[in-house]
Amino acid sequence: MPEKGWSILTVRTATAKRVKELAHGRGISVDEYISTLMKLAAHPKWTVCNLCGAKVKSINLPDYKA
Repeated sequence: MPEKGWSILTVRTATAKRVKELAHGRGISVDEYISTLMKLAAHPKWTVCNLCGAKVKSINLPDYKA
């Protein structure tokens, strides 16, 4: 994913600027930063529901609360 022009194809400009700031703040490219985020999303973590205290996978939390 190139540094320039990728935001037009994938996300809003404000989001793209923030992602770029976060990536460069860590000293890595935007592509490496997004790859890191995708790896984290592929391996869901457990979290606790703030409504009832049940232990739920992070990716299922919105459905659980609904």
